[in-house]
Amino acid sequence: MIGKLFKTCQFYGYAMIQILIEPRRFFTELPKNETMAKSMGFCVICSLFYVTASLLTGIYPSPVRMGGIFFLNSVGMVFIPAGLSYMTLVITQKKKSRFSLLFSVCAFSSGITLLVSWMSMFVWFTEPWKWWLIYTGLKNTCKLSWKPALLILVVTMIIQFFFLYSLYLAFYK
Repeated sequence: MIGKLFKTCQFYGYAMIQILIEPRRFFTELPKNETMAKSMGFCVICSLFYVTASLLTGIYPSPVRMGGIFFLNSVGMVFIPAGLSYMTLVITQKKKSRFSLLFSVCAFSSGITLLVSWMSMFVWFTEPWKWWLIYTGLKNTCKLSWKPALLILVVTMIIQFFFLYSLYLAFYK
């Protein structure tokens, strides 16, 4: 049990360092090490860090409620680009790939950026970085050339933008 926990922590540490230092190499090696549980675990750990940092730096009337909202938002925002990227890949490339592979790319890309995105002005840095990491993951994990990877990325970004904008209009206007 302790050995398995140590191996898991070792993998997450390795993933974090590799994504920061050599993202292309990490995403090239990802299909050999990828499981949905590892990807979700990495995303949950980074989300918990994000929630803790956000709650400690802000004043909220109901911190437990806000923590839940922050957590669901940070984990949920991994499923949206993963699903959109998968649908775009299947539709445009007529290529079957495992959803877990695209989910892993989005989970590791989003997870690493969550570590600094709790600082409000870092959104200008973390969002382009996240999308560049997803693009790198599409190229190296899914073995796509630059044109299909860029097409999938742009289509996913556009659909996600309009989806979130429509939610904004539906609930806040």
